[in-house]
Amino acid sequence: MGYLYLFDIYTGKCLYRAQITRGTIFVTTPMSNGGILAITARTGQVLQVGINPQTLVPYIVSTLRDTALAISIASRLNLPGADDLYMQQFQQLMAANDVAGAAKLAAESPAGVLRTPETIQKFQAIPGQPGQPQPVFQYFSTLLEKGKLNQLESLELARPVLQ
Repeated sequence: MGYLYLFDIYTGKCLYRAQITRGTIFVTTPMSNGGILAITARTGQVLQVGINPQTLVPYIVSTLRDTALAISIASRLNLPGADDLYMQQFQQLMAANDVAGAAKLAAESPAGVLRTPETIQKFQAIPGQPGQPQPVFQYFSTLLEKGKLNQLESLELARPVLQ
């Protein structure tokens, strides 16, 4: 029988399974666009299977009901569809005063959805703790560990030095 199984390699969770043909699939090969080409044994039927990156994260949220997995996959693969999830988790981390967690989440957010002026303002509004770096500097440090700062972040990081 020709079944298709799709797993998340990091968690081992099954994302999708379905019978895609009645015949046995005897050969598959990856395609340059990220899909798979499969050929059935008896009929010679050729199947092309691929993932729609626009709908993968919403599918995980609505069908699998696994928000943590959706955020993880969106972050790793830089996929759209998790913006609201990132905003909610960011608000929860900020409400819990988890500066490091909120900074890490913002740094890993796909397409920089949390790397906004509002996010910088939220970190600037948190009062510093004695003996600890200012929360906004923790945020910038986390961003620099992940890559480069954008223009606004660079200006905001330089502003205290220039004043």
